[in-house]
Amino acid sequence: MAVLYPGDEAGSALDRNNRIAVFLFAILPGLSPNFNSFILLASMVWGVYCLATGSLALNLSKSDRLVAIFMSIYPLVMIASIFINPPYSEVPDWIFRLLPFFSIWLILPRMRQSPDGRLVPLFILGAGIGMIVTFLFSLLQIMFLMERAEAGTSNAALLGVIGILFGGIALLNIQSPRSVEQRIAILGYAAGLGCVLLSGTRSAWLVIPIHIVIFLWYFRKHSFHLSLRSLAITSSLLLVGLLTLGSGQILHRIQALQENLTSLERTDGEITSLSARFALYKGALSAISKDPLTGYGPQNRMSSVLAELPDNIRPQLPYSHVHNGFLTAGIDAGVFGIAALSLMLLTPVIGAWRKEPGPGRDLAIALALLLVSSYVITGSFGIMFNQKALDPIFAYMVALICADRGSTCFAPVVRN
Repeated sequence: MAVLYPGDEAGSALDRNNRIAVFLFAILPGLSPNFNSFILLASMVWGVYCLATGSLALNLSKSDRLVAIFMSIYPLVMIASIFINPPYSEVPDWIFRLLPFFSIWLILPRMRQSPDGRLVPLFILGAGIGMIVTFLFSLLQIMFLMERAEAGTSNAALLGVIGILFGGIALLNIQSPRSVEQRIAILGYAAGLGCVLLSGTRSAWLVIPIHIVIFLWYFRKHSFHLSLRSLAITSSLLLVGLLTLGSGQILHRIQALQENLTSLERTDGEITSLSARFALYKGALSAISKDPLTGYGPQNRMSSVLAELPDNIRPQLPYSHVHNGFLTAGIDAGVFGIAALSLMLLTPVIGAWRKEPGPGRDLAIALALLLVSSYVITGSFGIMFNQKALDPIFAYMVALICADRGSTCFAPVVRN
């Protein structure tokens, strides 16, 4: 009801649709990433229609245009690399995959039809609710079906990235004056960490201390309406519960890492998760050094990497990327690809930093830092982009970060 009827004012139909889309987008990543892609695509199509008919103006500020241009450079560089490097049979498929990175031009004017300060709190609340449901789904998988939880993502590593990111976003709602939102914030963060532990995504574990630093910076400037004693007791109980539930998965993944490290010393040719990564990194660096300017195009990504590896290793590496986002960009489009990727990763921080001074600016910076740190750290050891869930999430969040003025105060979603 708070999503559909946020206040006394009537509001426009476009504002109502924005609220529903943002709320669902925050809930769904761990349950069905395909729906996130559908929401983004539908928003883009509707944006094209509204701009073409004149019912919506392209009211982008100078800062918005800067962010949109920096976002667009990455897909343009990749498309150029696709056309430079044959074969061209996969060109339409790759161009379609890159469309989310152009979305800010179309969905940001649409988001601007909602009042300042309305969409971001909805997104934060939705992230908490989504993480709680995703954790329960993941727990059932671990208990009855799988060794590593995937929830609705079909990929344990993807669940780890989503869990650490959206769990962190959920915790920002602890500053809400509404007790129900505070509870969802704490439970949502705990559920996100639970998803990370149950998925066994070790790279996501590395993000946790970075997020803690971001929280300390943000909450030091913005007090939350919850006693420290209550927070300490609740956090301690949830931490004990998480460690109890995830201890088996934690020990299993640590043991697997130890076995991988031991196997590196053997010469029997066995390929493990760790040795596969080292082989992919070595092949990628060798391939990039041979063509550092234009790369090989994403359609030739793995063939160019495998060509640099011994024949006995190639059949044991059935991957679509090299488990490092920066090396993947280098293979796809050379140094220009790496530069374009780095520039795109800065866009959320640029969009947040250039806002008007105020509480909304601090919240946007916190969201941007949570987003970038999650993608960079996990993407340095696994998936970063060129994925059905992570591309729409990044693009949508960049637009959302840019949507409000920085002077906007945080407003709770739940009303009296």
